[in-house]
Amino acid sequence: MQSARPMLNRLFAVRKDMLRGDSLFALIIFAVVALFLFNLVASIWHNMVFQKDIEQKASVRHAESVGRVLARAAESLMATNELSALRRTIAETALEHHLRSCRILLPDGGILADADPASITLVTLPASWEGAVAPYSQEFSRRTARFTYPLMIPGRGNATLKVTAGVDDRLDAALAPQTAQMAIACLALASMLLVHRHSRFRLKAIGAIQEVLLAVREDGADLSTLELDPRLGTEAVAWNKLLGDRQDTQIRTAIQQVRDTAHERSETAEALEAAVDAISAGLVLVNCRLEIEHVNGAGAVLLQGARSQLLHEPIERAVKDEHVLAAVRQAAANPTARRVVLEVEQGGTITTGVLRFAVMPLRRGRSDSVLITIDDVTQQRVAQAAMNSFLAKAAHELRTPLTNIRLFVEEALDYCEKNPAAVSPCLNVINDESQRLDRSVAEILSVSQIEAGSFEIRRDDVHLGEMLQKLQLDHEAQAREKRIAYEFELPPKLPTFQGDRDKIALALHNLVGNALKYTLAGGRVVVSAQVERSRVSVAVTDTGLGIGPDETEKVFEKFYRSKNPLAAGVKGSGLGLPIAREIARLHGGDIILESQLGQGSTFTLILPLMEEKA
Repeated sequence: MQSARPMLNRLFAVRKDMLRGDSLFALIIFAVVALFLFNLVASIWHNMVFQKDIEQKASVRHAESVGRVLARAAESLMATNELSALRRTIAETALEHHLRSCRILLPDGGILADADPASITLVTLPASWEGAVAPYSQEFSRRTARFTYPLMIPGRGNATLKVTAGVDDRLDAALAPQTAQMAIACLALASMLLVHRHSRFRLKAIGAIQEVLLAVREDGADLSTLELDPRLGTEAVAWNKLLGDRQDTQIRTAIQQVRDTAHERSETAEALEAAVDAISAGLVLVNCRLEIEHVNGAGAVLLQGARSQLLHEPIERAVKDEHVLAAVRQAAANPTARRVVLEVEQGGTITTGVLRFAVMPLRRGRSDSVLITIDDVTQQRVAQAAMNSFLAKAAHELRTPLTNIRLFVEEALDYCEKNPAAVSPCLNVINDESQRLDRSVAEILSVSQIEAGSFEIRRDDVHLGEMLQKLQLDHEAQAREKRIAYEFELPPKLPTFQGDRDKIALALHNLVGNALKYTLAGGRVVVSAQVERSRVSVAVTDTGLGIGPDETEKVFEKFYRSKNPLAAGVKGSGLGLPIAREIARLHGGDIILESQLGQGSTFTLILPLMEEKA
């Protein structure tokens, strides 16, 4: 009994130690699982915040770049007074890039262009204005980014472009995959608890494992190695497998995190590249070795080459202008160099015209690069040349009647006492020139209204017979001066219909005036009218220079002048026919041209009949 008691005491002590070891084992298991779960939750939260931050920054950068490009385009369009194109660009950009608001304001608060056309308060752009504008600024809230860009229009004034864009805050989208990982972690924890609960009932196997662990502790061995000898049984194998699974889970989680991060960065890079390719301006990135490192689609087109052929090639092979190359070399050598803007005449098989190169240094980490932006300003130069030509011609058209009025006023003043009978011809000439001046001013105002989109008709009773009689009287002097047979072939009765009396008269004056101007002395101009059931047509036929088949549509374009050498000496603004066709189409009609070069032309104005209201 005495010999058995120490054995029993020893067994009880071993049992007690085993229970204590089992509790310690359970505590270690729970501590390891808690630490693993904490690390997993922290990693998931960090990934979610990191992804959200990337999406927000990408959205803000995209909105800022869209605003800068739109500001440069707006300056160019406002400088050339292209309000229709400006408003269309604002509306299309806001729709395409999902901007919450986009508008251009003058210093006095007037809204010149807006993504919502109903908010526009200025129909036309003033010739010039004064007032200070806000500098470039950025303002951010939780889901909104606001940008203010100053616009500088040379010779006219300053304006402000305000852009408001939504900031991506899609935390919910990032939460779904992370929730799945949390569910997996919870399932793994539940599995471990079940294994531990099952193992507690396997006292024999647990006791063996406990004894091994106690022996290891008594020997002073390192307890960090928890793998057991598989020969101890299935429990030891399961223990080792559990440790292996845990290690594999950590490895897979780390690998998945790396893949997710790489995928997010790849998507951001692809989105940025797509945005760069969507820009209409050409972008070329040149590295410190003066080689093309990146070029977008527009840049490849403007440089007249394929993107794959331009990449990693020296910039000299793509750009031939020495001034541009000198600016690139200077920017590459001096990172603090100022931005240089050059315009180059470009010729080739793909594109011709005027290209604007903007060269600026760009610092990226430890290396310096050069960014080249290329804009096709051919249309702007053509529009500017056309506008300058129009202003010169308009000034001449206005100066001529004013000079005649002044001369005949002086002559009438001289004759008013000496020869009163000679005053009447002077007054007739003054009256004719006043009407001519009025028509010239009406043409200019009509063009302004067409460009602003406010060219409208005001319907009233139109007495066509009276209008054609006045038209005959107004141009008799001009026909008599050029010795042209000026005839009217009209039916006995012409209808009265609904239309804009002044604009229809302007269209007829333009057609008859053109016929008289382009008909040589001794020629013939005939005005005829024909009434059908639902329309009336007025034809103006001349025996003038005629129009070639390649110019039959071009003559209806603004500022276009015939290429016929015989027409070079004929003065005109190039606005009469475009305005006349616009008036006809606003009434639901049109102008038809029939012409043979060298034999004459017939312009037929067709108007639908809207009967006079009873």
